[in-house]
Formats: sequence, C-alpha cells, structure tokens
Amino acid sequence: MGLLNILKNKNKQQAPDDAIAFEKRTIETSDVTKDLEELARAHNLQAKDLDFKILSYKTHYKKVSSPRYRELQEIEREKFFKEENILNPELEILQKLKIEVFQKQGARFPIKIALGANKQMTKVVGTIKAQESVQYFDGLEGEILAEFDRKKAKQKILLGCFDDTVRNEVRQLVSSIRVNKKIEENMVFTICQGYDLEEHSSGEIKYRFKEKIVEEGEKVDHSDKGFMHTIKEGDVLLEIFRSKEGRAGRNCRGESLALEQVELTDELPAIKISDDIECVEKEESIVYIAKRSGFIHQPSDFEFEIRDELVVNEVSFKTTGSIQAGDDKDIKINIEGGDSMSDAIGAGVHIDTTEVKAEGNVGNGALIKANVIEIGGQTHQSAKLYGGDVSINLHKGFVDGETVTVDLLEGGKIVGDIVRVKKAAGGEIEAKEVYIETVLSNVNVEASHLIELDKVEGTGNKFIIDAKAQRGFKDKVETIETKISEMRKEVEQTTKKVRVLKNKINREKDTSMRIVETIKELQSKNVKPPASLVGKMKDNQNRIKEHNLLLKELKDAKMSEETLAEDLRDLQSSVFDAKVINHATWREFNEVIFRIINPPINASHLLRDGEMTHTFSLKTAEDGEFILDRKG
Repeated sequence: MGLLNILKNKNKQQAPDDAIAFEKRTIETSDVTKDLEELARAHNLQAKDLDFKILSYKTHYKKVSSPRYRELQEIEREKFFKEENILNPELEILQKLKIEVFQKQGARFPIKIALGANKQMTKVVGTIKAQESVQYFDGLEGEILAEFDRKKAKQKILLGCFDDTVRNEVRQLVSSIRVNKKIEENMVFTICQGYDLEEHSSGEIKYRFKEKIVEEGEKVDHSDKGFMHTIKEGDVLLEIFRSKEGRAGRNCRGESLALEQVELTDELPAIKISDDIECVEKEESIVYIAKRSGFIHQPSDFEFEIRDELVVNEVSFKTTGSIQAGDDKDIKINIEGGDSMSDAIGAGVHIDTTEVKAEGNVGNGALIKANVIEIGGQTHQSAKLYGGDVSINLHKGFVDGETVTVDLLEGGKIVGDIVRVKKAAGGEIEAKEVYIETVLSNVNVEASHLIELDKVEGTGNKFIIDAKAQRGFKDKVETIETKISEMRKEVEQTTKKVRVLKNKINREKDTSMRIVETIKELQSKNVKPPASLVGKMKDNQNRIKEHNLLLKELKDAKMSEETLAEDLRDLQSSVFDAKVINHATWREFNEVIFRIINPPINASHLLRDGEMTHTFSLKTAEDGEFILDRKG
C-alpha cells in the first residue's frame, strides 16, 4: 500500500461556497508554479489548494542561434552532460513536465522536507527533518524521491540532471527507517549540483606574512600596528598568483552563467629575496617560504629579507605600536632613543620577544616579556617586566626574572631566583638568593636560601628568610600535595582489593588444598584430572598471584607517598639551611626574621646600632624552641 493511500485525511480543506468545482486534469507545463496559480484563480481557489503528481518530463535543448528546441534522447544523455558541452554558454536547456493536477485533500506527505540553494542556484540541498516516528512501507523510497521532484519542479529546478548521488543516499535513509522506525537526526541531501561560475583573475601578490590569524574568542590587539611582521621557519611569506582564465557555469535551472569579458595581465613587479627565503614554483602560483625564523625587512617595496635584530629609536603607540614577536622566533630589539625626559619604551606598549635592549626609560603601564632584558634608564612604577636574564639601571616598577641585576632599587619590586642589587633605597625583593652591596632605608627583602649584604647604611629594613619566597613555591607545593592525595587514594583502593582477595583466599584455603591433593592423587594413578578441577586449581593460583602483585603495588605506592612527603618537608624546611650574612656592622631599627612554615611561627632579632653579627641562621634549642644562631 502506497503512502498516499495510508495517510489519514486530517484537516480536510473545504472549497469556498463560490468556488467552481475542480476536476482532476492533466496538463503540460514548463512553469509548474505559474500554471497552478492560473488554474486556482480560474476556479476561485488558492494555489495552495491544488496539488500535482509528475507523470513524465522531457528535456529539450538548442543553440542560441537555432530557432527550435530538440528533445534530448536517452542515447544522447552521456555525451550531452559532458562538462565541455554543458558549460557551453551557447546551449539553452528547457524542460517540459506532464503533470496531473487535483484538489488537495488534507495532509499530503508525512515526512518534512525543505529545499535550500546557494545564491547562484548551482547547488540545491534537500533537508529531511528528524522525526520520532515514521511508518515504513514498500515504495517509501520512490515516494521520497517523488516529493523531492515535486519541490524541485515548483522551483523550476531541472529533473534528472546533476543529481547522481541522491538516489543512493535516500536508499540508505529508507533502510534506516525500516529498522529504526524513525529519523534520528536531520538528513541533508545534495539533490542538484551544477557548475559554479569561475571568474577571470589577473595576476596578483598575496602578502601572507601580513595576514594575522585571530583565533575564535581571541581579542583583537588594537595596539599592534603591524610594524614588525614576525615569521617562523616554514611560513609562507608571499604568494604570487598567475593570471587565470575563468569558466562559464550552469545552475540547477539549466541557465548558463556567463563570464564577464576582462583583459587579463601577468605584469607583476620582480621580487628580490635574500638567501634565507626559498622560492617554490607551483601550478597556479609562486610561493616564497621562510628558511629561518625572524621578521620581514623590506629595503624597498618588492625586496624582502629575514632579520633577527631590529634597531629603532623608540617603541610607542605613535610610532611602532606594541611588538608581539614571541620568544620562539629569536628576535632581538635594540631601542637606541629616549633620555631622562622621554621614554624609549612608551606608555602602555607591550613587547614580547627574545631579547630587548633599551638605552632609555620604560614608560607608564608598559609590559615587556623577553628572555634577555636590558634597561639603561629607569622603569616607571606601573611598568612590568618578565624575563630570564634582566638588567635594569634604576628600578621603580615590577620585575620577575630568573636572574635580576639592578643598579638602584627605588621603591620597585623584584621577584627572581638570583637577585643582585648595587644600591637599595626602598622597595621589595623576593628571591631564592639575594645579594645587595648597599642597603639604605625601608627595604623589605625575603629569600628562601640566602641574603648577603655588603653594608647596611639605613634603618627600617627587614631581612626575612621564608621558604615561600622562592619563585614557584606555591605551585611546587600544590603539585606535590596533589600527587600525595592521588597516591593516598591509590593506597586506599589497593588496600581494599588486597583485603578482599586475602579474605577469599583464606575462606577457600581448605577447599584449595583438597583440590590440589585430589589432582595429585589422580595423577599418581595415571588418571587425567577433570578439566573443571584443574580450572578451579588455576583460579586459586591466579588469585594468589594477583594478591602478591597487589601487595607489591601497595608497597610501591606507599614508598612513592613517603618520597613525596619527604620532598614536601625538604621544600618547607629549607629555612634551616638558609643564612643572612652582613659583611659590615649593623645599624639600629633593622630586623632579621626567619619564618617557619610548620609550625607557623617566626624567630626574629631586632638589631642594635654597631652590632657585629656576621651570620644569622636558624637552629632548634634543647627544649624544642626555634632560635636564631648568631655568629660574629
């Protein structure tokens, strides 16, 4: 039974009182929608009140210069639809359909289908919507294809042309419906694929190194003016496209998409490149590829080099904008301008590269990230520097580096592994080791291992030994504590498994011994033991092996947990190996503090004027109290 015969006549539409009775009829048409509207008007109906069935169709063609169309015969189809013929703009295609028109009687087709097309109508897709319940019947495949054709016919889309794949795809869908009795998700079918129009293109240069890719969700940095275009080895720098003739197209309505005639030219300037750029000839273009990392330098408009050292007078919003090279391209930036009244690195500018050397100052809100940083001037209070090896003349801002050297610290903050300061006049230092030649007043120094001073000339200074002062201390502690927590869970789970297996082995101990004795007795009599008995013996042996393996895993896990706990104790107890050393006499109102993490207490000493203590360290007294050991 066909689909049309099993549908219930729901929501049956009645014709208006003044409607002229519509009798089913057969017509020939090349414009289904237009003729349905005319028939509906003639019977005081609306076009939506009428439906139709495609009985047959014929494809006709002719050359533009020919007066008459010819009908396409089946024997001609293969040759007719060859690309070189179908793209001939002189070819015109027309289809005529024989359809049976009748008045619509309720819901026509239970599967929801919608068509969509691109702008040129060279691709038309049909979407079958997901449905929880679909009744399968013989002939469902034909009904779906017929519904596609009805919808195509209303849009004047050619039938039987450019639709090679749709039949197989619908067949697969119907097979799924037969089994699952539903359409699980929206299905999209290409029901017509024509030929896109390809425009003529003249030769052109694409400057690939200027194309900045912004990832989804990434904010555009408007401070980056593209002053320096950084590249990596293997990056495509330029691509020169040769001129290319276009191609006419044909859409799914059979209409030719004609080419606009233009004059093509290959006249492009000669490109000059350095030895570190490779030129590769491709079929449609010439590609220039970087042989090493760096940035693009252009001595002239069409001359390109790769360099790794940029020399500029200043870096500012006005001139260069921010420079985001990254530390993976080995680019050095030398900034030669700036003086005590002007900045070499301007306010708010960001620099991210391998090496930065500036003779002048670092301005308000500037941010510098580099493996090597050298600042010949001073850093503003709100400037931030992050690096490996950092050297600063006068520091008022913030710096975080592996090795930091400062001539004069004046109210700024230094975080590092090894910090060396010639003169400190206020400010903060947090590091593993700190070396200061001259300390004036109001300096707060925290170190995890060593503070070494040549002389202290001022007051109000604090010299603190604290394991937490070392870079990354918090992250190290959290990592170890996380691993300890994981090991404890593993020990707990393994202990449960061992306990369960041990109890089972103990419960079945007597039975296991009897099985072994029975097997030995049978073997002594040259009788083959039953497979079930041998199987039970092997099961018991496997349980014992698993138990022993779990015991080993448990032992290893406990050892790992203890090792991690020892690492944590060592990290937190580095304060007992740390020292504060002063090579000269002390001034009054300065303080030495040793902070103990566990228990959380301090051992401190307020210094007297002229005190000769050379070295401070932490020790434990006989009563367990933490005290400072002072050596003169």
